[in-house]
Amino acid sequence: MIAHATKDDLAEVARILALQAVHYARKYGEMQLPDLTHLLTATSLDDDGVGLLRDGTEALVGVLAMVTGGIGEEGELPMQG
Repeated sequence: MIAHATKDDLAEVARILALQAVHYARKYGEMQLPDLTHLLTATSLDDDGVGLLRDGTEALVGVLAMVTGGIGEEGELPMQG
């Protein structure tokens, strides 16, 4: 989906995810963000790392599908090919 998204689509996704982060911070207070870049290059992960990557990817895919119109009538994501 990312490969097929336009630059404007990706900018819109970034804006939406940023708004979600700000909404969370306003509702629950500012939280120190940990440096999670190591998760992107790790060769093995613990359960917490797997959960973070899974949830983050799910959020990204959901917003990207919404922005690009990638969710079908039945709420299913298009098959990647």
